[in-house]
Amino acid sequence: MNRTADAKMSGYLFRGAVAWGRQIRFVFLALAVGWWPLCGLAQSEVRVTGAMVYEAGIYASHVLTDQTNSAGLKLQGLDEFKLSISTTNIPARVGTRFGFRYEILGTPSNAPIVLTMVAKHPPIKNSTTGKIETTDSYQLKSWIGKTYTSGSLEEASDCVPGLWTFEVWHRGKLLCAQSFLVVPDQKTP
Repeated sequence: MNRTADAKMSGYLFRGAVAWGRQIRFVFLALAVGWWPLCGLAQSEVRVTGAMVYEAGIYASHVLTDQTNSAGLKLQGLDEFKLSISTTNIPARVGTRFGFRYEILGTPSNAPIVLTMVAKHPPIKNSTTGKIETTDSYQLKSWIGKTYTSGSLEEASDCVPGLWTFEVWHRGKLLCAQSFLVVPDQKTP
């Protein structure tokens, strides 16, 4: 549960206990005062200490959700994210998904965090805004532990050869990055 839900639930329980009478109010107060010093011990401070990339290349996946934000950035929820080819040379071919698996290091394990994901790429015209862009970024709810990120060449206009770099940031600190060289497609149609 997030902190807002906890606070609302605690407030509700307190009001309910008060409505039951003075004796329950006293027991609740005694428990609250008695447990208050231990609350700091029970809650671990979330600490992100770094990240490491452990796999990169071309991936196959199943798209679960597909949304385009107001800036024209397509955000997809994926399942079955499987490495097809371990490489950092990516053919400029429509439908190619490339990215990497990484591990956020820190404590406690699986603690929720918010990351800033940044993609730097050659100049591409944003189909929503009409502007030429070289950077995309968005906030991502994640966790401490293993996860992944990727980009996909969805349209012919995305298939721009050059250096593409994906960065993972947390609270203004670069945790990890992976670069790929998108190269002209050598596959014969």
